[in-house]
Amino acid sequence: MNNRSQKPRGYRGHKKRGSDLLPVLTLTLAVAILSALVAGVWQLADPVDYIPPEPKTVSSSSDTSGESSSQDPASQEASSQEQSSEESSTADNGSSTLVGEGEWTASSYFDDALFVGDSITEGIKLYDVMSNATVLSYTGINLDSIFTREVIPMEDGSKKTIIDASADYDPGKIYILMGVNSIQMAKEDFISAYGRLVDTLRQQHPDAIVYVQSILPVTADYEKRADAVTDNATIDEYNEALMAMAEEKGVYYLNVAEIFKDETGALFSEASPTDGIHFGATWYRKWFDYLRTHAVSQ
Repeated sequence: MNNRSQKPRGYRGHKKRGSDLLPVLTLTLAVAILSALVAGVWQLADPVDYIPPEPKTVSSSSDTSGESSSQDPASQEASSQEQSSEESSTADNGSSTLVGEGEWTASSYFDDALFVGDSITEGIKLYDVMSNATVLSYTGINLDSIFTREVIPMEDGSKKTIIDASADYDPGKIYILMGVNSIQMAKEDFISAYGRLVDTLRQQHPDAIVYVQSILPVTADYEKRADAVTDNATIDEYNEALMAMAEEKGVYYLNVAEIFKDETGALFSEASPTDGIHFGATWYRKWFDYLRTHAVSQ
């Protein structure tokens, strides 16, 4: 018996096991490579893990540590919109501001409005441009007599002052316009008296939005009259003080005068060809179109 020609026992079995492991190793390597590729692609595609080169930071309202947190652009825009909404809400609750032009407001906005003023406001009744609004006004009334002169008729035949009558209503908005009848007062006295009116109306109606409207201009022809009680330079000066008073009182200011001024700053002559102060239906519609585009939501 020749032992050299005899193969060791198990030789074929060892070779077979090596052949069986080769596909397994190949498959394992392929799976590892594929997993690495998938992980890399997923990381690039995941916007949460992506960090911009120079990220902006905003303070997080939920972060009590006082540190700022990084946000992506979409989150920053949402935060900005939320902040704007909060600022708008704050303004809507009565902080003072010059009301800018906005979207068109439906007529129903004025259903709970109270208009307080003199002969200019009295024209609302004449031209019926705000049929659902309440109007408390009287020709010739001024910042003093509005508290003392009984001009508003009651159902029982008696009369009340405008201020006493205003306490009988529950308006959501109050529009005040006092002009030429009161501008003959010294500016400091005018602002003091106007402030008293604003304070009284706010005490009566603390939840109402209060608008102070600018004094309207007069025509150039009126300024030339011997009996003219004011001019447009004085009106502009008083309006500046009036806007500052509105800011101090925390009420809204409406620069209605801007739509009534021609290129010289005077009331359009065609608006008031008769007395240079009062105007007709066309200009009342312009006025209320202005109010509709300069309104604050509650």
